[in-house]
Amino acid sequence: MKDKVLSVISLITVFIPITMLFVWRPTASNATSIAIGYGIFILISFAYALILFCKKQLRNIYVKLGLAINTLYIVCLLYTSDAADD
Repeated sequence: MKDKVLSVISLITVFIPITMLFVWRPTASNATSIAIGYGIFILISFAYALILFCKKQLRNIYVKLGLAINTLYIVCLLYTSDAADD
């Protein structure tokens, strides 16, 4: 039961960064702070899913989806931050 709860938490955390679409406005004075906060949350969520996958050996569909979607978020963050430097 404990493993099921931990893996569901891993899946739920992938939906929170989607709320940035409703909160973040490019013209707001705190837009950079909001984006950095969401970026930090994505990194923590990725680390949590990775720990569940590697250390706890939880390899169910919830953890795999959480890890895959968080990896996609991180790749997109790295790509957009690299594109902003050009």
